[in-house]
Amino acid sequence: MINSKQRSKLRSLAHHLKPLVNIGKSGITEGVVASIDEALDSHELIKVKFIQNKEMRHEFKTEVEKLLSASVIGNIGNTIILFRQHEDVDKRKYNI
Repeated sequence: MINSKQRSKLRSLAHHLKPLVNIGKSGITEGVVASIDEALDSHELIKVKFIQNKEMRHEFKTEVEKLLSASVIGNIGNTIILFRQHEDVDKRKYNI
């Protein structure tokens, strides 16, 4: 589990990142979940932007934590910041 100090540090590191996954009118599909999973495997810290279906943000947060074992670091407008630390210690980009 990530504490508030770690969450704050990760939010500051994510500030300059651009969203890697955009969620449009199709909403949260299996393809979107697979894209987020791949992005988390390679980047660990990503942003997901809701272009349409913005009201789905709240449902999305709980689904991501369950399905992908990722932590929701923050929510800025229609953008959500996600973090999942890599299992392999040598491949980790962020040591928190």
